[in-house]
Amino acid sequence: MATITSKTTTLFFVLIALSIIYSLPALISVCLNIMEGGFVQPERNIPMFWGGEIISATQMAAFMVFNMCIPSLLLVGQRIIPKLLYVILLFIFVLSVACVLRLGSRTQLAIILLSLLITLVMIFPKMTVKQGLKMYSILAIIIFFIGTQVSFDLDSDLFASFAGRMKDDGAGDIASGGGRTRLWAKSIDNFFEQPLGWDLKEFGYSHNLWLDALRVGGFISFFLLIFYFIRILNLIRKIISSKFISSSFQIICLTYTVGFISLFMVEPGIDGTFTLFILFCLFSGLIRQHYYDLKNEEVSHKISL
Repeated sequence: MATITSKTTTLFFVLIALSIIYSLPALISVCLNIMEGGFVQPERNIPMFWGGEIISATQMAAFMVFNMCIPSLLLVGQRIIPKLLYVILLFIFVLSVACVLRLGSRTQLAIILLSLLITLVMIFPKMTVKQGLKMYSILAIIIFFIGTQVSFDLDSDLFASFAGRMKDDGAGDIASGGGRTRLWAKSIDNFFEQPLGWDLKEFGYSHNLWLDALRVGGFISFFLLIFYFIRILNLIRKIISSKFISSSFQIICLTYTVGFISLFMVEPGIDGTFTLFILFCLFSGLIRQHYYDLKNEEVSHKISL
């Protein structure tokens, strides 16, 4: 795949296509569920539209993690994204947000805000005054429209799943990430007491990719996985700081990485969303190969000059 996507623009669209294809099963399943029963339903877990297998709300929402980054991609890809695709992506984002509201996923909504904030901070220094005024005017209009037309009352049908979670979790559990920080503390204690891993029955999942790897494979797997992620983060740093890489590619690399890590921080990862981890490995390999291809081209160009 790295060889057939030698152009940055091509790889940009390939990554978007992969993310949309990955989200389609969950998107279709949740949309069908909304059409059948609306947003006010007692059960957050939803059956997959083929086979009827019941998938937890957290796992179903994880399929749509990259769709949460679409606003950021639309901001930086205005010049390269065709108008028809632009409209399609916007439509997919709106559907995805509706699905996330039905599932009551706070993590996905946080990814939208985080990816947008990162994008705005990154592209602001590169914009002209005219471009800045145009972009922020559009954002202000969108925010005003949403603020005036959408009710954020937890008693409304749209936020029924969130209201249920707030009541179930309580303020203490919300502040602790739904009780996840307690599981992380227990896992860190077990790192010293049982460095070769422990049984799932002890207190269940750690709800963290690295700590669950520690539980299953012991400290060797734990440190190898940390080392792998450090290398990937270092690669992202190089991509962002490179002058020969386009802003659109920098943003898609950064926002997708934010999406991956946001989920891996609060979910088992390999145990819970294994396909997402596999997709992360594919994503990492593609952007790494592309970065070094571009770097070699830049070096060759300088030598020829």
